[in-house]
Amino acid sequence: MKSKYLISAVLLMSPVSVMAKHHHQQENSEWQTIPIASEMEIVDGNGQPKTITPSCAFDTVPNPLDGTPLDNSFRFYFKEGKSKNVLVFFNGGGSCWNDATCVASLALANVPDDRPTYNPSVLQENSPVDAGGVFDDDNRRNPFKDWSKVFIPYCTGDLHAGSSEVAYTDVDGSITGFPGAPVTVKHKGFDNFLAVQEWMKNRFKEKRRHRKSIDKMLVTGSSAGGYGATLNFPYLQDAFPRVKISLLADASASIVSEGFVNDVFRSGSPWNFENTLPSIFRSGLGTYTAADLNVDLFQRLSYRYPRNRFAQYTTEFDGVQVLFNKVMDQIDQGNTNPFTWALQPSDYLYFAEWNARMTASFEQLADTTRNYQYYIGQGSIHTIMTDDFATDEVPHPFYDERSARGIRFTTWLNYFVNSRWFYPISLAYQGD
Repeated sequence: MKSKYLISAVLLMSPVSVMAKHHHQQENSEWQTIPIASEMEIVDGNGQPKTITPSCAFDTVPNPLDGTPLDNSFRFYFKEGKSKNVLVFFNGGGSCWNDATCVASLALANVPDDRPTYNPSVLQENSPVDAGGVFDDDNRRNPFKDWSKVFIPYCTGDLHAGSSEVAYTDVDGSITGFPGAPVTVKHKGFDNFLAVQEWMKNRFKEKRRHRKSIDKMLVTGSSAGGYGATLNFPYLQDAFPRVKISLLADASASIVSEGFVNDVFRSGSPWNFENTLPSIFRSGLGTYTAADLNVDLFQRLSYRYPRNRFAQYTTEFDGVQVLFNKVMDQIDQGNTNPFTWALQPSDYLYFAEWNARMTASFEQLADTTRNYQYYIGQGSIHTIMTDDFATDEVPHPFYDERSARGIRFTTWLNYFVNSRWFYPISLAYQGD
């Protein structure tokens, strides 16, 4: 079981001091590793001082070689480009919001071809160096190869939007070895984002004579990162008011269960949304519904920012998004056993329902807004901005995707971001 992992986290063993060395090794490379203090004083959007405590879900993670604890302090990545344009990417990595997902699901790390519902480690699957896709700056087809890039890792299980510490329960003792033992998870994704944003505000200061240091910005993210990009978009626009910012949410269609909405999108949520969400989203807490969540979120953005551009991408039967919809549904039904959540051949109705709800919400947004568009691709691959979920058939989704009316995704995205005059173009795979 993953007892070593949680025990090291729960007991708060002293972190291993690896940050300074790691940062030194990165100084001369293209990608810079930016360390973040565990406590920071910043000035919030209202001009008020605010103390934030950036961190990952657990302070340490075990070394995969010998199980010794490794420092799991939050850090992010930056690569300077040749242009004055900036891409901000929120990485994915699942989510957790209760005992079953935050604690019990960690045991799935030992199940072949399965995994916990979230990634609590900043050290694994959280680097842009070999991510490919939009980060492949050697590919001449990359519309963003000359852009500066900010890569925000994800290790908090809260869609990059939480600011809380919650003591969950190891109900059966499968993780800690003690039934009923508390396991504290730090949902500090919002604090992490604020730390990155503070760095960006200092790095991209406006120059004399009102010359901006940023011409364009694309805010994007994949999976949980797509939600992070969406929920934090207003903060970035407010931080850089003279920059017209575009948003692409990749593989984050907000097709969720009613129980999930009631647990998370309310005051008193485990992620502390009532104190972290921008006002345009916070005002809806307690009124959101599973049927309309995606439409509600993007309509609020579209109407509040009529000159900005908003877009979503997904495949028609995204296997990971369907899986999470099943997990949420199973939890709503009282099934908290993570070993029973995996998709089965008999789960075709989950795929059909998810596709119908996703398509309807995308089409409704396209019909009711003037600055939103979507691209629905063929198949079931999860995410397109990187190669994290590439297959032998589709080794480089960012460049290979052209299933919607034969139009390449990169062409569609390039027009969405860079065209002088914007006319929404929504595309969907139609089948043979």
